[in-house]
Amino acid sequence: MGNIIERRRQCPDDPANTILVVEDNPQAAKLLSLCLSRAGYEVLLAANGIVALELADRCHPKAITLDILLPDRDGWEVLSALKASARTRDIPVVIVSVLDQQTLGYRLGASDYLVKPVERSALLHALKRCVARENAGRICRKVMVVHTNPDELHLLAMIVAQDSYEVIQALGPEEAAALAARTHPDLVVTDLMADGMDYFALLEWLRAAPETSDIPVLALTSRAGPQGPEHRHGRIEFVLVREDEMVEERLLTAITLLFKREEPAGGKT
Repeated sequence: MGNIIERRRQCPDDPANTILVVEDNPQAAKLLSLCLSRAGYEVLLAANGIVALELADRCHPKAITLDILLPDRDGWEVLSALKASARTRDIPVVIVSVLDQQTLGYRLGASDYLVKPVERSALLHALKRCVARENAGRICRKVMVVHTNPDELHLLAMIVAQDSYEVIQALGPEEAAALAARTHPDLVVTDLMADGMDYFALLEWLRAAPETSDIPVLALTSRAGPQGPEHRHGRIEFVLVREDEMVEERLLTAITLLFKREEPAGGKT
């Protein structure tokens, strides 16, 4: 069984097995902590956003569970600050809140979103996506999905999440460019068939900023380019899909192949 560590004590020896629980309700914090410690995790506790950010920066836990209704600053501010910092942006964040605002949570970079009351199995499953100790050495890739329709955006995110990628949702190219600069995804996936999708504006914004200029882009399209769907222009790749076929397998295969190509060049470690 893991241990529950008071926030003023030193950081645990094994940050790869540590979950930071950000929760101001003592009873809820106790329930979450007991659930995680019984599952074998070390647990750090933070009752407000200031302590949460300090612990995340200093101890670098494997993951964070984050309440939204906090006493000093709301969870949205905490999440934004976590994703804006180079030291904490790669820590997966699972929101655990009574507020059902999943779309906003995913757009700001949450790895998963659970609405209270939360069952033990749901919490552990959410954490396992990027935190499973048996796969501690596995890279958890971050994929940003971009669409102009909120429902289609969520559907695209669900498809990508099937392969245990950390998914960031962006509604439109302008929001995508702003979020990419803060969250540094490993890949951007967009749909050229979406109404009002300004693909060229998205590319221009991404390439204009040094922190996002090298992010590869996968673009779903119903038309092959002049040299076919496999043709790459710079770090852009097109995935050809037909109206009568399911996009899941073709898209997930394209993502897998792209990341495999990136590994020899020294991808994320």
